[in-house]
Amino acid sequence: MSRLINQNGLNLVKHFEGLYTSAYLCPAGIPTIGYGHTANVELGQSITAKEAENILQGDMQKFAVAVEKTIAVELNDNQFSALVSFAFNCGTGNLRASTLCRKLNTDDYDSVPSELSRWVKATDPSTGKKRSLAGLVKRRAAEGTLFLKQENEVKDSLSDKMPQKVDADPEMVIEQYNINARSGLRMRTGAGAEFDILAVLPLNKIVSIGKEIDHWVEVDLECDGVIDGWVYKSYLVKI
Repeated sequence: MSRLINQNGLNLVKHFEGLYTSAYLCPAGIPTIGYGHTANVELGQSITAKEAENILQGDMQKFAVAVEKTIAVELNDNQFSALVSFAFNCGTGNLRASTLCRKLNTDDYDSVPSELSRWVKATDPSTGKKRSLAGLVKRRAAEGTLFLKQENEVKDSLSDKMPQKVDADPEMVIEQYNINARSGLRMRTGAGAEFDILAVLPLNKIVSIGKEIDHWVEVDLECDGVIDGWVYKSYLVKI
């Protein structure tokens, strides 16, 4: 049987998502209903509180499985549940591609709260620009606290509606690099010249990097924690 989110984690999710029995657009412009549920939701849709509870349980099972498959190190119940909350809010793809995942899977447990704190921005659909949201800041802090403590009670007042698409804060990326290839730097699908070219990155483009294999490094174009491809490291200059 798959591992389940514990009551502390479930309380955290309910607290920050809130219960909405009628579909609405979250701050990121995603149709949402119940406790942050977004799959196959249409505006005008309504459900009962009991249906919302059942949907939440199904969502938690789905994201618990994703965390189990993604995180290779041992987690206690609170650590596991904090990451289920994060994955539910930010997406399993973002969890898999994040520096949080990479660091934790090398036994760097202490980095998790600070890595969580990067994911506090959502894109405003009216402007197309990312902005920090107080509700996300509070949620990431609560997830970090839950991750660190054996017992945690969430005491903050109910937050505003949660955005269902969340971005990292680029200002909190520790290391950034400048591209110094005058004719552009080829970004590829893998670590080597034999892999397909995804794009040619322009001179002076600022990026952050991930793991390195034989002088090839993962590259994050928007410094948002999501890996976009691979480049040859010799053409990168640390800022």
